[in-house]
Amino acid sequence: MNQPALEMFTQGQTSTAGDELAMRLTTTRNECLSLIRQGTMFTSILVGTGAALAVGRIDPAKAKIMAESLVDVPGEVAMAVEDLVLPKAPDRTPGQVRSDVAKALISVDPAQAQARAQRRARSRKVTRPRTLPDGEASVWVSGPADQVLTLDVALDGAARAARTAGDPRTLDQLRFDILTDVGALALAGGRFPGTDTDLASNGGRRPEIHVTVALEHLLAADGSGNAGPGADRGAQPCPDGAIGTGEALGVGRRPWSGRGGRAEQIHDTHPSPPKTSIDPETVPILTGYVPITPTAARAIAAGGIWRRLVTDPLTHAVLDLGHTRYRPTQELADHIVARDRTCVGPGCSRPASGCDLDHTVAWIHSPEGADEPGDAAGGTTSEDNLGPMCTREHLIKTHGGFRVEQAEPGLFEWTTPAGLRYRRERDGTRTFLGHVVYGTLHPPRPPDAPPPF
Repeated sequence: MNQPALEMFTQGQTSTAGDELAMRLTTTRNECLSLIRQGTMFTSILVGTGAALAVGRIDPAKAKIMAESLVDVPGEVAMAVEDLVLPKAPDRTPGQVRSDVAKALISVDPAQAQARAQRRARSRKVTRPRTLPDGEASVWVSGPADQVLTLDVALDGAARAARTAGDPRTLDQLRFDILTDVGALALAGGRFPGTDTDLASNGGRRPEIHVTVALEHLLAADGSGNAGPGADRGAQPCPDGAIGTGEALGVGRRPWSGRGGRAEQIHDTHPSPPKTSIDPETVPILTGYVPITPTAARAIAAGGIWRRLVTDPLTHAVLDLGHTRYRPTQELADHIVARDRTCVGPGCSRPASGCDLDHTVAWIHSPEGADEPGDAAGGTTSEDNLGPMCTREHLIKTHGGFRVEQAEPGLFEWTTPAGLRYRRERDGTRTFLGHVVYGTLHPPRPPDAPPPF
């Protein structure tokens, strides 16, 4: 699974084993990489930890901490740390085991402690939002301890000062609100406070927050058809196939569920609460697949300025630029981002707005009128040959042995180096299509099929 070509284009993983497993197990690439690291460590360097896990002396959380903390250190150091930490691990909490490992690493190999810290610092990050229930999301901050603690002390000081001044919010609520207010001010002003970083410098457009929602559900809850404050800003139902979007706060919609351009209201006739429901396909979704309530979506819509994105010929926008232009127009790029919403890699939830727009069939310039048979001229810059891909998916498609086809606009089929084929559905679901053997696709066996012997 090692792909030498990847070494020329990334400082990350040059093996595609994690990518292969992520598609097969419908989990994240990082989880699969962790699984690979643990399996390797427990059967080679940390044999004692693997044995303790196998007989139940320690739980998977503690074993994972041991493997992840020691995977990048020399084998003799890792084994010495295991000898110090493992005997006490059954009676320690996971947090205490993590602290024990950190202390043992410095004790065993103090000369290399600073070098390891510098290497770790290069992987500092704030993760992308992870979806939580009830319209919430979370991010994880990891990096050098002094910088993380600086953030913590600053938030704590500001929160306690506000409490002393009589603010009724809890310390946790204040810490969150203070931090997120920095982001809100940055979006409003176009730059982060105290820096010269222009948020619009990358691509020339200021970042937007998008929400996808069936437009009929932005109307007043009483069904009056009055959309409130957004009504005088053009927040009106669009014709079939159109999309509404806000410029500061972007708002999109999915295709109508009714006929003839009329929306369907879906009511739950079940006698017990809740007495009404909406189609799951019309639940409002913030970019990144974070569901929010219709009330929150209406509030966002009321504060936005509505404009159209291209989805049908009524807009008169060009959706196919042929072979003469590599970069799509802004209207076409907006259409692709609104259509696919996330990276089109199976299971990847990176928001499309932060991805590359990849040509499914590689683009090759061909003069207008050139007589090129079939695909000899390469792929076109068009809606049926473009899709958003995060950096990793783009790399493994181009240099990692993964093949991608766009069967229909927005419907992507991936074939892995191991010959497994998956379809990334329009809603982001991954469907396993089978195994390709000598060019022939063998569909998966039904769960109730008799054994093949």
